[in-house]
This record gives sequence, structure tokens and C-alpha cells, in this order.
Amino acid sequence: MGRNLSYRPPSVKILFASSSSGSRGGGELFLLYLGRALSQRGHTVLLWTSDHPRMDELANSFSGIGEVVRSPYRNTYDHRGRSITSYLNLRAVGLLAREWKKVRPDFLHVNKQNLEDGLDLLHAARRAHLPNICTIHLTQSAEYLKAKLAPARDFVARRALQHYHNPIVTVAESRRRDLVQFLGESSRVRMIHNGVPLYDLSRRAAVRESRRAELGVARDELLFIAVGTMARQKRPLDFLARAGEILARFPKAKFLWVGDGALAQAWDDWVAAHRLGKAIRRLPWRNDVPSLLQAADVFLHVAEFEGLPLTILEAMSAELPCAISMNLLTDLVERDYSFSTMAEAYEALYLEALGKTAT
Repeated sequence: MGRNLSYRPPSVKILFASSSSGSRGGGELFLLYLGRALSQRGHTVLLWTSDHPRMDELANSFSGIGEVVRSPYRNTYDHRGRSITSYLNLRAVGLLAREWKKVRPDFLHVNKQNLEDGLDLLHAARRAHLPNICTIHLTQSAEYLKAKLAPARDFVARRALQHYHNPIVTVAESRRRDLVQFLGESSRVRMIHNGVPLYDLSRRAAVRESRRAELGVARDELLFIAVGTMARQKRPLDFLARAGEILARFPKAKFLWVGDGALAQAWDDWVAAHRLGKAIRRLPWRNDVPSLLQAADVFLHVAEFEGLPLTILEAMSAELPCAISMNLLTDLVERDYSFSTMAEAYEALYLEALGKTAT
């Protein structure tokens, strides 16, 4: 509406600061997608992340987009006292601020997985005196999650977020409402949907046939797929329960989980105990997930809570029907969830925060 299609905003040097909880979650995939989209729009994008080995995969992937700066930073959950310890570590906060200023970005974008992680990054963002915003993917409180010492952890997270005076972005309307309720105010809270690439499906038939042959799935067999870390939040054992129910009605169905994690052994034990190894299998993390989605017939998503799951959006981009346990999606990928749309929205927020206006 009223968009000047010939207008190109000024190029900006953007530093992403990751809370460094891992390389394979939706929050990390978000950095890759947003970084790639912003780079395509002419911006310079850099990634700052911990030098912990768990961040190697993200760093290697991002290196094809922009410069990666590694730091001896310890993630919140590497501290025994969690957010309480990390937020009060003023020496580390000062070091972070100096590291970021040395890179000389025009803008700092802090990426947090949840309410309590990376609070020291927000403290450092204030100390660095750089224009900045923060994205939070999961906004459930420690009390909601029934975490240990929940009241104290929520108190620290709330206090830190209330002292951060810049825009905070959530990735879904439900997450925005959660955050507003948690903070008790809404003026700084924005919502920008996650976005994914729109896949080229011109060779879908050939890709589908090739991948199904590789997986040993016949043309007349239904293939259900899920993608995610094998962690409690993703509920892989619930996926198995649903698989068992479906197999009782459709004996020729096949099930595939892509991803690994702490519940992998429990998964293997369940499959072995039910003698369903021929119908249910799992694969470790792979880089060809789009082709696996094109090989499947249904995306079966059973996660307990998420921000706006990128895997569902990827499945929609692959035109794969989705069976989900949440009321998350109300529009088409092409309209609201493409990564170019996401990049445009963040770009506008960066320029707003920088005080620049289109002419």
C-alpha cells in the first residue's frame, strides 16, 4: 500500500549478538534466514557468538553470509546461578560492550531464545551505547515452565527487561501477549513474524521420488515427518504415540523424525519395545531438510510450546499439509511468512531506531 518499489533504504552494518544456546534451534535458523535476506537487500551483516563448540555449526553456516566474531562468552545456562549470575557479572558485561564497539556496527540486534537467557547481553547493549533492538523467541515465564527457583528467575528477567528501554520483538501474536503480560506494559513490544525461503518446487516430483527411494518409502505409503531437537519441549515421544495410533488405522504409514538430542535413546527404546523399527525411524541433523519435506505427505508437529516454528513455515513453503497441535497459522507463507517480508519489517525497525527516514 503506497510502497515505492524503486526505493532502496540506506545500507546498514548490522551486528547480530546470539545468546549462544546452540546451533540447531529455530532461533539460530532465524539468524541465518534474516542475515541472508538482509544481505540480499544490500546490508552488511555480522554475527557475534560464543566460541563454545556448540556454536561452531551456526558460525560455519553464517560465514557464507557475513563475518563471524567469536568470543569466550558463557551462555546463561553455563552459569550455575543461571540468569542471576550472568546478569550481575558486570566485568563480563563491560567486556561484551567493548567487543561490540570494536566491530563498529551501525546497529546491534540481540537474539534471545527465552525471557531469562542473554540478560547480560541486554545489559551490555546499554553499556555499548549502540542503537539496538532485541528479539525474544519464547516468552513463557519460569513459573509457567515450572522451573526451579521460578519466582527469583522471573524477578531477575522482568527487572532486566524493564530496564532495557529499546524495542523488543516477538515472533508471534501469542508471544507478544505473553510478554506484555509479563512486563506489565506494551509500548516497546513489537511483533514480526518469522520468515522462511520460498522453495523452488519445479523439480518436486523428481526430488520426491529420489528421496523416498533413499528412505525406502514406497509410492503408496504415507510418510509423516517431523523436524526438531529431541528435547522435552518438542515432545518426540508424543510423536511416537501419535504414530502408534495412526498405524493402528493405516498399517502402511511410515514415520520419520529428523534431529537428535537428549531423548534419542528413549525414542530408540520405545521403537524397539513396540517392534516398529520398519515403520518409524529417525535421522540425525541434515542439510537437505527441504528435499525431505518434499518427499513427505504430512508434517506432524506435536511440540508443547514454541515461538513461531520455522519448521512449520518450511513445511508450508514446501506445500506440505501440516497436522499441528497449536493454533499458530492464519495466513499463507507467501503473504506473511516469507523471509523477504521478515527482512523488510526488521529493516524498517532498524531505520526507525536509527532515526533515518525514507525520502
